[in-house]
Amino acid sequence: MSQKTLFKKTALAIAVAIVSTSAWSAGFQLNEFSSSGLGRAYSGEGAIADDAGNASRNPALITMFDRPTFSIGAVYIDPDVNVTGNSALTGQSANQDNIAPTAWVPNVHFVMPINDQFGWGASVTSNYGLATEFNDSYGAGIYGGKTDLETLNLNLSGAYRLDNNWSFGVGFDAVYARAKIERYAGSLGPLLSRQLTGRVPPSYLNGINEPDDQIAYLKGDEWGFGWNAGILYELDKNNRWGLTYRSEVKIDFEGDYKSSINPALNSILGSMGLPSGTGGRTESGSLSLHLPEMWEVSGYNLVAPQWAVHYSLTYTSWSQFQELKATGSNDQTLFYKEESFKDAYRIALGTTYYYDKNWTFRTGIAFDDSPVPANKRSISIPDQDRLWLSAGMSYAFNDDASIDVGASYMHGQKVSFTEGEGAAAYNFTSEGKAWLFGTNFNYAF
Repeated sequence: MSQKTLFKKTALAIAVAIVSTSAWSAGFQLNEFSSSGLGRAYSGEGAIADDAGNASRNPALITMFDRPTFSIGAVYIDPDVNVTGNSALTGQSANQDNIAPTAWVPNVHFVMPINDQFGWGASVTSNYGLATEFNDSYGAGIYGGKTDLETLNLNLSGAYRLDNNWSFGVGFDAVYARAKIERYAGSLGPLLSRQLTGRVPPSYLNGINEPDDQIAYLKGDEWGFGWNAGILYELDKNNRWGLTYRSEVKIDFEGDYKSSINPALNSILGSMGLPSGTGGRTESGSLSLHLPEMWEVSGYNLVAPQWAVHYSLTYTSWSQFQELKATGSNDQTLFYKEESFKDAYRIALGTTYYYDKNWTFRTGIAFDDSPVPANKRSISIPDQDRLWLSAGMSYAFNDDASIDVGASYMHGQKVSFTEGEGAAAYNFTSEGKAWLFGTNFNYAF
């Protein structure tokens, strides 16, 4: 069996897992890098400098700190995503509730000013991630199954203050990504097994005649590298604006793949959208993905002695992602698929109330635009537009130590779509919401 026949469906599976959506932000980005930001729906993050976490968004903000500052915390995500559906061929139900598990997104940040003009910072966050889990015997197991992507982003940045108005920063990103994909025969496998009985030897049907037969398993990990930069303009101490850029990150995955499907059935089942079979043997392949660049414009204005407003517009160049292309060990083309993603934006607005020297309160609202066209959605995570409603507060114990808490409610647009073709087609409707809770401890030395 050729490597091309073996790997073409594997390339599609991992590509969809990585670029379809993140846990709780449209596109692939995770926004959850701080709890103070969570409480204002991540509005104005490139211009606010109330804790060290902001410097991971705009490195130019390092110049706003006059002492070494440390922040550590996590955001807890509690999603509620439900799918209803049925087979276009048989009408059999493909309903399942709570397909997205809960998750913790940790963060660590440190900012170190060197003098009045120079400083550096470091952070550990997660910028990409997703997870969905369907039962092993789920009816549409060829599309559901388990999809899991975890990333760790290590960032090192430096900043320079030109004068009282202008500051500049640049950083380096090292991203470690680990992905796992599992797909199962579902209701389609036993149906095909019955139809093929008498046409092929009985041993060929082992691996598709039970709903929980694992027809695809893929696991891989790899490092990717990128950079970020930022500009900060301060009109005065109460009004400032930031422009930030994060480059694309290229992930060259090396993965191990296996399938319970007998290879002798590939010519029959491949045309129906099922993964290529290996008879349980493990094979290897590779796939390169270019995660798109991102721009953000942010502002912060103290409009009254105790009140500030902040806002952001984020633009992600998803139109760069027009196709999926996988290659083999000899650089031959293994898979090609047109995707036609569109550019996406995120708009956020928030306000902060400085009650006194100890207490600060904040709130925010945001809208996430989905980059995935309606005809490209998948139940591995059915991407959708999202609305954020957020609130949070900070308490300063003294001039050195403080704690942030934040909470957001996120509601996703209800979407309906069809996945697959012919006998493998399923009609789905999905709607999701989530609660996010975060806390960070901050200390200035």
